[in-house]
Amino acid sequence: MTNVFHVGVDVGGTFTDLVCVSDDGAMTATKVPNVGDDPSTDVCAGLDDLADRLSVAPPDFYRDIEVIVHGTTVATNAILTGRGAHTGLVTTVGLRDALEMRRGIRERLYDNRYTPPPPLVPRYLRLGVHERIDASGAVVEPLGEDDVLRAIATLRAENVESVAICFLHSYRNPVHEAHAAAIISSEWPEVHVSMSHAVLPERRFYERVSTTAINAAVGPTLATYLDHLCDELAHRGFGGALRVMKSNGGLMSPEVAAREAAHTLLSGPAGAVAGATAFSKMNDDADLIVMDMGGTSCDVCLIEEGTSLVTRDGSVARYRLMLPMLDIHTVGAGGGSIAGVDEAGLLEVGPASAGSHPGPACYQRGGEFATVTDADVVLGYIDPDYFLGGRMALDARLAREAIRANIGDPLGMSELEAAAGVYDVINAKMAAAIREVSVQRGYDPRRFILLTAGGAGAVHVCPIARDIDIRRVMVPRDASVFSAFGMLTTDYRHDFVRTYEATLADADPEPIRAAFSDMLSEGESVLSSEGVDLEDMSHVLKMDLRYHGQIHEVEMPIDRADLDGEGMRSIHDKFHKRHEETYSYATETDPVEVVNLRVTSIGHAWTAEPRRAELGDREASNALKGHRSTYFRDVGVLEVPVYDGTEMAPGMAIDGPCIVELPDTNVVVDTHFDLTCDAYGNFLLDAKGAG
Repeated sequence: MTNVFHVGVDVGGTFTDLVCVSDDGAMTATKVPNVGDDPSTDVCAGLDDLADRLSVAPPDFYRDIEVIVHGTTVATNAILTGRGAHTGLVTTVGLRDALEMRRGIRERLYDNRYTPPPPLVPRYLRLGVHERIDASGAVVEPLGEDDVLRAIATLRAENVESVAICFLHSYRNPVHEAHAAAIISSEWPEVHVSMSHAVLPERRFYERVSTTAINAAVGPTLATYLDHLCDELAHRGFGGALRVMKSNGGLMSPEVAAREAAHTLLSGPAGAVAGATAFSKMNDDADLIVMDMGGTSCDVCLIEEGTSLVTRDGSVARYRLMLPMLDIHTVGAGGGSIAGVDEAGLLEVGPASAGSHPGPACYQRGGEFATVTDADVVLGYIDPDYFLGGRMALDARLAREAIRANIGDPLGMSELEAAAGVYDVINAKMAAAIREVSVQRGYDPRRFILLTAGGAGAVHVCPIARDIDIRRVMVPRDASVFSAFGMLTTDYRHDFVRTYEATLADADPEPIRAAFSDMLSEGESVLSSEGVDLEDMSHVLKMDLRYHGQIHEVEMPIDRADLDGEGMRSIHDKFHKRHEETYSYATETDPVEVVNLRVTSIGHAWTAEPRRAELGDREASNALKGHRSTYFRDVGVLEVPVYDGTEMAPGMAIDGPCIVELPDTNVVVDTHFDLTCDAYGNFLLDAKGAG
C-alpha cells in the first residue's frame, strides 16, 4: 500500500531541516548543511536524504508527497544583505521623502550619531505624481496620468525591477493606486508592482509606505526563488501542494506569497512558534516560553493559554513593517556565533556567525574563528564523532586551537576556562532575550515552562533556566528540526484590515457590517484559490479600539452578533475590561474610538501530531552508551553518563548530571536538574526538589 507523505522544510542560516510525516503518523527527520546561495538546492538535497532514510526511491517519494510546507529566509536575507530588487516608489507629489524622514524619532534617544539605515528606495527613484484623495476618500485632484508615464520612463531608464505605489489616503479610496498600477502594467508589463492598499490598507502613511517598499523590494526575489523551486520539484516528480509559512504563523500558496512577499519575513522562526503552540494545546494549554537556538540566531517568544502573541509593531533590519507577525524576539546567538576579545579586552560572543561555510573551526572547512560550537566541543557537551549522528565528523583539536588562539591566549586563560567563558556569555545573552519577552512585558517567567528547540538549544538550556528561575524545561525529541515540524501543525491564515474612524457611541453599524462582509468575502476568495473548501474555513472578527487621545490601540475580538445596536453598546464594556487587563486601568467615562476593523480568515489544513504512548517501566540503563568527561561551572570536570536518546522510552527517568545524545542534538542535563521522558517521547527537565 502506498504511503502519503507531508513534509515540513525550514531553511536556516547553517542547516536545512526537514520533517516527514506519513499518513500512519510515523515521523522521520533530517538535517543537511546549506551548501550554496540557492536554497532550492538544499531543499532538494534534504528531500533526497529523507527518501534514503525511508528506503523509498526518490521518484516514488516525490510522487507520494501530498504537501510540502516551506519556511524560507529568502525575503529576510534580501533585506538583511541589501540584495533586494532595484526598487522605485511612485507617491503623491510632495511626499516622496516620508520614506526617509521616518517618524522623526531617534531610535536611540541619547545618541545623536546613530543614523537610520539607508532608505530601501533612494531619493532619485522616489517620484511624485499629482493626485489627491482626502481623509474621507473623496477625490480632490484626479490622477495625473502624464506624471505616471514620466515616472515610468524615468524608472525604466534606471533599470528598476519593482515599483511600489503609495498615495495619501489610498486606504480610504484605492482608485488612484489601481489606476496608476494599470498604467504601469500596460506600459511596462514585466515590472513587479506593489500597491499600498493591497499590502496594508490602513492609516499611518509612513508605516504604509515603508511596508509597501519592503514588499516591493523582496517580491521579485521571492517570486523568482519560488518559481525555481516549483520547477525543480516538478522536474523530480512532485505533483502535490507547496505551502509557504507566513510571519503570522499561518500558511499561504506560492502565488499569494509572491504577491505578499513581506508576509514571509519571519517565515522560518514562525514554524517553531506554531509547533510550540501545538505542544501547549497537547499539554492543557500550558504557558510556554520558546527558545529556538540554531546555528546563527536564537528566537524567543511567549505562548500563554495555548495562544502565541501577535504584534504589528515590527521591523526587519530597522525598516518599519506593520503587518501581523508572531511576537518573536531574535538575538545573534547560535552555534556558529563567533567569539573573540574586543578592543577593551572583554570577551564578546556574536552576533556575527561563521555560518556553515567555513563554519566553526571544528568543521574542518578552513574556519579559524572560535565559535559556540567549538566551545561546546571543548567542554565535552558534543561528541566530535557523533555530530549529526556520526554523519559529520568534528575535529576537537581544531576547536581547542581556535579557543586558545582567539580567547585563551589574549585573556591568559586555559582552553577550558576560555570555552566556559564563551558558554556563559552566550547563555547570558539568551537569558536576557527571555527577560525581554517576559519580565519587560509584565510576565513572570517562573510560571512558564521553557521549551527549547533548535540544534543547539538543549546544550545550553539548563544554566539559562537557572538564571531566570524556571523550574521545568521541555526538550522535544525532534528539537533540532522543531521549526520544520511546527510547519506541519498550522493552517492557512490571512489577515485583512479596513480603517474606520468614529467614536463607538456614534458609529453606524451598517458600514461596519459592510466592511466586515467585504473582508469575509475576500478571505473566502483567497482561501478558495488555495484549495480550501468552504466548510474548512473559519473567521475571527476584531476591532482596534482606543480611548480618545490615545496613540496606540487595543485589538479586541468581537462576535458578529455584536454588530447591531445593542451589541455595539456591549463592546464598550468588553473594551474597558480588556484595557484594564492589558494596562491595569480603565477610564469608563472617556469616549471609545474605533480605528480599524480586522478579519483573520483561517483555512483548516491537515496537521501533524506526535504519537502518544503508554508510560513504561524500562530502566534508563538500557540506553546507556558510556561516560564522558564534561565541564560544569559549579563542580568542574565530571565523568557523566551518556545515554542514547533514540533508545529512551516514555517513562524513563535519569538523575542529573547526564547527557542524552540524539543524532541532531544533545540534551545536557547539569547538576541541578533531573530528566524524564514523557508519553510523546519528549524530555522533561525538572529542577531538583521541584514539586
